[in-house]
Amino acid sequence: METNRKGYYDIDLEVEEVLTRSGSIDEIFYLNDLKQRKLFLNTEIDQYSVSEIVKHILQFNKDDIGLPVEERRPILLYVSSNGGCVDAGFELIDVILCSKTPVYTINLGYQYSMGFLIGLAGHKRFATSNAKFLMHDGSNFVFTSGGKARDEMEFQGRVENRIKDYILSRSSITSQEYDSKFRIEWYLFASEAKDKGVVDYIIGTDCDLDEII
Repeated sequence: METNRKGYYDIDLEVEEVLTRSGSIDEIFYLNDLKQRKLFLNTEIDQYSVSEIVKHILQFNKDDIGLPVEERRPILLYVSSNGGCVDAGFELIDVILCSKTPVYTINLGYQYSMGFLIGLAGHKRFATSNAKFLMHDGSNFVFTSGGKARDEMEFQGRVENRIKDYILSRSSITSQEYDSKFRIEWYLFASEAKDKGVVDYIIGTDCDLDEII
């Protein structure tokens, strides 16, 4: 087995020194985070915010080709978001679920709406003790003719069924409980989320901070 593998994010010391001298503090932190496989989603979820994360997860998997899953260094995805686009969110969810390299999702503050769904995708899921979660039915605005509106609403119903199946498969929430909560704003603290199988570990109780940094 290869032991001295050089990945896409491994940068020669000379190059790193140049970046350190010429780059901003943010650029230096960004580079260091990538080298440590740390990714952050702390804005509205849309194609722009998701595409960079998808690109990095795919590249980390490419770097790890040939390594057994248990020997791969996990990707740490910190998600604090009010939510956003369902289509973009599920692009990221599908990539996380397909990733052979483990992706850990971490809630240090809040995961609402689409952020909640992305957090569920983690191979391991972490949250601080006061982190918050929100599950709800989102928003759908139809501005079109009557016939097209019916088509869009029918398709939206199919999307909602897929979201339900996904949530039930990634948690201990029952179908009956989901149906009773879906049309309301269902907020959960970390301990409640853990009881529902939404989170695996509460930082400071079930694991140390060292595990997710």
